[in-house]
Amino acid sequence: MKTLPDKKLAFAWLGVAGIKLCINSHTLLIDPFLTRPPLHNVLWGRPTSNTALLAEKIPQADHILVTHAHYDHLMDVPEIALRTGAIVLGSFNTYQLMQILGVPVTRLRVIHAGDEISLPYAQVKVMAGRHPFIPAYTPGRLKRNLCPPLRLCEYRMDDCFSFHIQAAGMQMLVWSSVSSQAALPADMLLLRAVANPRWYRDLLAQVKPRLAIPTHWDDQFRELSEPVRPFFSPPMPAFPPIQRINLQKFTDRIHHSEPACRVLVPEIFQLYDLHHELGQRAAAHN
Repeated sequence: MKTLPDKKLAFAWLGVAGIKLCINSHTLLIDPFLTRPPLHNVLWGRPTSNTALLAEKIPQADHILVTHAHYDHLMDVPEIALRTGAIVLGSFNTYQLMQILGVPVTRLRVIHAGDEISLPYAQVKVMAGRHPFIPAYTPGRLKRNLCPPLRLCEYRMDDCFSFHIQAAGMQMLVWSSVSSQAALPADMLLLRAVANPRWYRDLLAQVKPRLAIPTHWDDQFRELSEPVRPFFSPPMPAFPPIQRINLQKFTDRIHHSEPACRVLVPEIFQLYDLHHELGQRAAAHN
């Protein structure tokens, strides 16, 4: 990939899997999802995006990368794209859903694993991901004759992607996969906070990041007006069998797997200068 000049690179976590990257004067979003419909909407109702909240928190965007087409990654993308004029890049299901929800085809791009995308301010490599099994949210084709507003279960995924992003002299890996295979080296690694120790060891051995950031660990049914709270981890052979995600355990596993890697648990919507964060990591290591 072409090495880009060393310029400004800032990061903000938008909650759930949402990421905002500010690269000079440009904004790249990944899976922005702020509306957070309540739990009963998973089975009932046709919720719509909170347009006022999105306008407040995401005033501009140039491109939006979508890892997969589930509602907690895609639901707010049409509203953001229509308001900002951003280009949306995602799977074929993503492309179809965006059209159904009113986004013009001129603002849509279908991507595939193995693609290398040149943006004016970043280079993006698209990598195959593997989504965990969730009943009723398995991969497949979209239903015919979908009519907006959609039910949450109608946001059906097909492909799942991870993204390797090179910008402002740095490399970032957004790892959206339960597999650790074929990960690329990067300065920063954004990853799930629920996995076994072997998965972390295998993944970090390949990536060798200097900074690790957990995503998709918070309760996505909790309104943003309330404090962020960890969601429940998958059932475990322990007591109690259902526990909330433990970020200290995540941090310990990262440090055990890669002692030189610093962990950043970001505050929601806070903008972090990644050059500064990596400098902090280097100073702590020395």
